Amino acid sequence: MEEKFNPKNFVWTKKYQPTLKEFVGKKIKEKIIPYLKDNKAIPNFLFESRNAGTGKTSLAMAVVKELNCQHLILNSANERNIDTIRNKVLQFAQTMSIDGNKKAIIMDESDGMNKIAQEALKPILERFTSNVFFILTANNVNNIIEPIRDRCKIINFSNPEKEEITEYIIDIVTKENIDYTEDGIRELIKITYPSIRSVILFLQDLKTRNLDLVKANVKPNLFIFEEIYRLLKEKNHYEIKVKIFTGDINPRELNSFFWEKAVEENNIKLIQLTCLNEKDIAKGADPKIIVISSLYDMIK
Repeated sequence: MEEKFNPKNFVWTKKYQPTLKEFVGKKIKEKIIPYLKDNKAIPNFLFESRNAGTGKTSLAMAVVKELNCQHLILNSANERNIDTIRNKVLQFAQTMSIDGNKKAIIMDESDGMNKIAQEALKPILERFTSNVFFILTANNVNNIIEPIRDRCKIINFSNPEKEEITEYIIDIVTKENIDYTEDGIRELIKITYPSIRSVILFLQDLKTRNLDLVKANVKPNLFIFEEIYRLLKEKNHYEIKVKIFTGDINPRELNSFFWEKAVEENNIKLIQLTCLNEKDIAKGADPKIIVISSLYDMIK
């Protein structure tokens, strides 16, 4: 029987989503673990780091998995309005879990919430402490109002030790049967540090293209794609066009990268748009024209 396609097996950030034990960042784990010993006393957390890809969301998911608790996951970049707070968050927060333990609400990219939504969240943090605990993630903690910050244990994500990242890389390439050299690993860490997410995506890219992890194959194109995706989420159409027109970028590879991100974040609209792009490109349309033209719809 043909194996059913599972996006989690394609997007390695899901495939290699770590448990608490596997999480790369010993110092951060040491800060978190003491708070997890008593479920009923778990505080609200605010995971913050100026650097993207350092594991804030991965650790939030690892905590939920470790506690085996009911949870609600919201990406505040997509669900940052007051209706989400009044409906989804409040409804989940005001009920007890089946087993009587605290439930968890993960609000990813919470610094993207507008002030009105944050003001609506504040009383929920205060009222339902016996029912739920929150894990907020943010790249810019200054964008979160002080009353929310005051009600959270702030965990700063310091950069992981490079030795830990080396062990992590070796574990993945061994599982995926990717040949590697020490120079290749050092070069990968050099251009990705401190982003663990970028490491995973780069290794997946090598596997997809049947390349070994050697220095000659470690090139920073993927990180241009990460930058363009950030601009896409910021709706910065002009800067994206500049990068595509002036850089050595393969638009079809960029479209595939957008698709992977869309699957990872369950962004149905972007999945549909990138699939349409691929269909048009496969028919012979100019990839650069197709991708740039579709940007208007992608950023709406």
